[in-house]
Amino acid sequence: MVGDHTRLEFHNIETGIMTEKRYISVVPSSFIGHLQSLMFNGLLYIDLCKNGDIDYCELKARFGLRNIIADPVTFKTKSSYLSLATLQAYTSMHLFFQFKTTSPDGFILFNSGDGNDFIAVELVKGYIHYVFDLGNGPNVIKGNSDRPLNDNQWHNVVITRDNSNTHSLKVDTKVVTQVINGAKNLDLKGDLYMAGLAQGMYSNLPKLVASRDGFQGCLASVDLNGRLPDLINDALHRSGQIERGCEGPSTTCQEDSCANQGVCMQQWEGFTCDCSMTSYSGNQCNDRKYNNLSYWNFLFICVQLSVVVLFPIFSQ
Repeated sequence: MVGDHTRLEFHNIETGIMTEKRYISVVPSSFIGHLQSLMFNGLLYIDLCKNGDIDYCELKARFGLRNIIADPVTFKTKSSYLSLATLQAYTSMHLFFQFKTTSPDGFILFNSGDGNDFIAVELVKGYIHYVFDLGNGPNVIKGNSDRPLNDNQWHNVVITRDNSNTHSLKVDTKVVTQVINGAKNLDLKGDLYMAGLAQGMYSNLPKLVASRDGFQGCLASVDLNGRLPDLINDALHRSGQIERGCEGPSTTCQEDSCANQGVCMQQWEGFTCDCSMTSYSGNQCNDRKYNNLSYWNFLFICVQLSVVVLFPIFSQ
């Protein structure tokens, strides 16, 4: 390099956030995740800060590995949803979010586009489905989790599409990949809907999209191609009961939740008891389905039907 200055001087090293905003037009979102072994000019700065071996270190992060749940939002009913600005994913895409629910079905994300282009992410019978159309007809990639994900635990979802039109769906540690031939660009328009749609929109959904109801539960750590939206503040429209934070069911299934061998079914707002395989009914399978009189009538009919009368036959 030719010039009068041959030294590059550094005054501060910032990790995870940018405070100096004079030289850029758009400030990037702060980093969410884990860092280790950050080395600059031969010095491991994270280790120096942790051990107190540096003159100045301003720390607003935590040391140690932990599951990060960033900016969780609760959609308290299946009719609750919000919309954001159009998802920008024309040539490639990288989506990440976390979810937690007790419901096996629900719409998580949808954006329509030009022509038949669209993208949808939904929970179907406890499994993640990634449905899309780039102009060649609709496709669906189904997650291959070991078990249904409506278990009231946090799960991670990563959806990617690269320039070679390779689509990848990763749910926790399980990955499914598919290469699509033909059109490679995803031309989306209109709002990006999160956790559901307006009720009249479900009847016009593209082929292969199964959901006819919204998502009830929590969404967190939403990353839309590098954009980290604040689901509440950045929403163009909100409908229903949506709250910051994630408060799960106030009551959960216990061993004695359902009587007489009823099966406890965890719901977002509590639990219900499945009494179908018992001779009881009621909210907790405490009520007999048959009283004594009807039982004996039933038994009498069975006995009567089981009586066989034999007539002797005489030959002449």
